[in-house]
Amino acid sequence: MVGLLNNQRVYRYVQKDFINTPYGFKSYKVILPKSNGSGAIGEVLSIPLIGFTETFISIGAFNNSTEAENCLKYVKSKFARTMLGVLKVTQDNPRDKWSKVPLQDFTPQSDINWTKPIPEIDRQLYAKYGLDGKEIAFIEEKIKAMD
Repeated sequence: MVGLLNNQRVYRYVQKDFINTPYGFKSYKVILPKSNGSGAIGEVLSIPLIGFTETFISIGAFNNSTEAENCLKYVKSKFARTMLGVLKVTQDNPRDKWSKVPLQDFTPQSDINWTKPIPEIDRQLYAKYGLDGKEIAFIEEKIKAMD
């Protein structure tokens, strides 16, 4: 489990019967701090992780690590962070701020090839959502890449 102890991120083992979540303990999740960044459009997010926690916000509940890793790539994409920036104008990062970020299929049957590097995933997302050259240029110029 990931959490905070004395303002530091820590990893701890916890008995699974102490965990209270509707998604179950055995699923993979992409997790982010609830308070994150300044609210600037497309800002680099504090290192998203794959894991389990009740302290951080979680994205998805995946049956395998590959789907969670695909979701993590999506969260790091310039496209997803631009869409997040439509509503996120402060450091607060609650669930409702993600409502403009389109849901994706992270399985191998997806219309996005998640095996590609993030810049190629961004190009696939731009095409999928019909972004024009001006919109793509804006994103590519204003949004910093994440590793």
